[in-house]
Amino acid sequence: MSDWHFGREIKRRPVNLPRAALCFAREIAYPNLDITAYLERLAALASDARPGVIAHTTPAGQAQALAHFLFRDGPLRGNLMGYADPRNSYLNQVLDRGMGIPISLCVIYLAVAAHLNLPAHGVNLPGHFIVGLDSGDGMIYLDPFHGGQQLTLTDCARLVRQTTGYRGPLQPEWLTPAGAPTILNRMLNNLRLIYSQQQNWPYTLAVLERLRLLDPGHPGHLRDLGLVHYQLGHLYPSAQYLDAYAQHNPDAPDLAQIRQQLAPVLARWAQQN
Repeated sequence: MSDWHFGREIKRRPVNLPRAALCFAREIAYPNLDITAYLERLAALASDARPGVIAHTTPAGQAQALAHFLFRDGPLRGNLMGYADPRNSYLNQVLDRGMGIPISLCVIYLAVAAHLNLPAHGVNLPGHFIVGLDSGDGMIYLDPFHGGQQLTLTDCARLVRQTTGYRGPLQPEWLTPAGAPTILNRMLNNLRLIYSQQQNWPYTLAVLERLRLLDPGHPGHLRDLGLVHYQLGHLYPSAQYLDAYAQHNPDAPDLAQIRQQLAPVLARWAQQN
């Protein structure tokens, strides 16, 4: 068992994205996960893909060849039927089951591309994560969730419209490369949403704790930690987090509702002490 931990991984520069993602998978849901074994599987995918990739002489051709190897001819697919399954957000499960959501499939593409020295990066489109790559003749965009197909800017706008309902023009800032912290944050937020909808509070708490490690200054994490601790019956930490949220955000629009919830938490805690 490696001594890698999510909190330490995200402090490294550069952040090793697949290793950090495997760390949070082990810490949240899969305590026996062998991180080294899954990193070796990613390296093996790169080794298997290499002949087909280097047969192309341009970055665009190589990027498309890798996408076809992984998502069209190879082992990975978008999980259309079970999109909300939390396993789609854990790299070990995506590799084991051969199914994932856009961001987890993109992380695998980026990890394999790094082994092959392809200059790929994540693109944090609202509602649908994709891969970008500078071909030397301009940017190309690939959609691992839909078989690794190449996307035009019109396609990107369509994806945003289909997934979010947004009807305006594609915003240039959406196409900027997404760094590892941004990607990890989006993966964890997906899990936070899934587990909270399932009312799986222990797992929601574990996700929130990693989100706070990523962005300790985000005030919403204080609120959410307080509310989840309350759901778990942990009255003292619930009161602490909710009080800290109120102190740090005196003008927050949800503060009145938070205060209504904070009062009974404090009263119940006082009765037990």
